[in-house]
Amino acid sequence: MHNIKRPAFLRLTALLAALLLLAGCAPRAGLTLPSQAGRTPGDWPDAGSGEQTPDDWDDGWDSWGESDPWQGWAPAQGTTAEQRRYGSAALLAWPSVLVSVYLDEAGGASWDEESIADSRETLAVAVDWIEEQCALYNTSPSITCDDGSEDSGLFYHLTYNGSFAGGTESNESDDFYTAAYDICAGLDTDELHQKYGTSNVGFLFFLPVAGASFTIVHYMEDDADYYHEFSCLYRSDAYTSPDAAETPAVYAHEILHMFGAPDLYEGSTDYYVTPELTAFVEETWPDEIMLDTYGPGGSLMYGGIEKQISPLTAYRLGLCTRFEGMDRFPQVTELPAGAFSARTPDSSVPLPDGAVAARPAA
Repeated sequence: MHNIKRPAFLRLTALLAALLLLAGCAPRAGLTLPSQAGRTPGDWPDAGSGEQTPDDWDDGWDSWGESDPWQGWAPAQGTTAEQRRYGSAALLAWPSVLVSVYLDEAGGASWDEESIADSRETLAVAVDWIEEQCALYNTSPSITCDDGSEDSGLFYHLTYNGSFAGGTESNESDDFYTAAYDICAGLDTDELHQKYGTSNVGFLFFLPVAGASFTIVHYMEDDADYYHEFSCLYRSDAYTSPDAAETPAVYAHEILHMFGAPDLYEGSTDYYVTPELTAFVEETWPDEIMLDTYGPGGSLMYGGIEKQISPLTAYRLGLCTRFEGMDRFPQVTELPAGAFSARTPDSSVPLPDGAVAARPAA
C-alpha cells in the first residue's frame, strides 16, 4: 500500500524545534546544506527591514508569535495563486526538479555507496518511464533528478537525529514530518530555481529501513501552508522480504502523487475514489500504476515498469481533457488538474476557491 498522506500535527510555527531535531545532521560527500534562500545568518535583514526574520539561529523566535518565519525568508515560495493551488511540485507538464535526500539514522540504519547507486538507477528508470508515458499524451515533461553528478545540487546525504518507524503503516513521527518540512524549505532556494530555470521542486526522502513508501502532498485548503511536497521512499518493501528493494514502479507511483495522481485502489484517501471507481479502473485499465505497483502474480520488477498511466490518471495530471467513464464519475472532474483537496465523500464543506473542472496543463 502506498497511500498519499499528510501529517496530523498543526501548522509549523516553531522552526527552532525542527532545527534541534536535526542536531548532529551532517552533510556527506562534500555537500553542505544551503542557508534558506541562499543567505547566511549574517546576511539576513534586521526586523526593521520589514522581513520577518530573526537576527540569528539562537534567539528571536518567541517574538514572531504565530507568524510563519519562512514567508519572509523565501518570498518566492508558495506566494502566487498557482503555487498555492498546486504545491511545490506543481504540474507534470511544467519543468520540474526532484531533490534526493538520503537520511541515515544517528547510530542506526544508514545508506552506503552501493545502495545509493542502486537507488539512483531505480529513480532513473522511474523518471524515464514517466516521460515515456507522458509522450503517449503528446506531452514532453522535463523532470531533472539526481544522476550522480557532483555539482547537480540535487543530492544530499544527511544524518537524522532520530529513528524511522517504517513497517506497513507508513506512520512516521510528527518530529520526522517537522524535520522533513524544514529540510525542504532549506533546500528550496533561489539558486536552485535559477540553476534549473524553474521553481517547481519536489523532494524524495530515502529512508534506510523497510516500509510502505508514501507521499505528502499539498491540499488546496492549505493555501501557502504545507507547501512543500515530498515522497518518502523506503529502502525495502515491508510487505515482502526485508531484503527486497523498492521497485521503479513504486518510485514512479510516489512521484506521480506529487504532480496530482490519486491512489485508485480501494481505501484511497482521495474523496472521489469510490469502490465503484476502483472496480471500473480494475476492469478498464488493469495495468494502471496508481492501482498497484506489482508485476504479474504480485512479483517485483526492477529492470523496467510494465504499467501504464491510464487516461483517468492522465486527466488528473493535466495531460488530457477526457477519459472513459467521465460522465459516470463526475466527482473526478471537480478539482483542477494536479490539485488535491482534504474534502471527504460526506463533507459539507464547499470546495476551495479555484476548484473548477480539471483542465489540460499550460
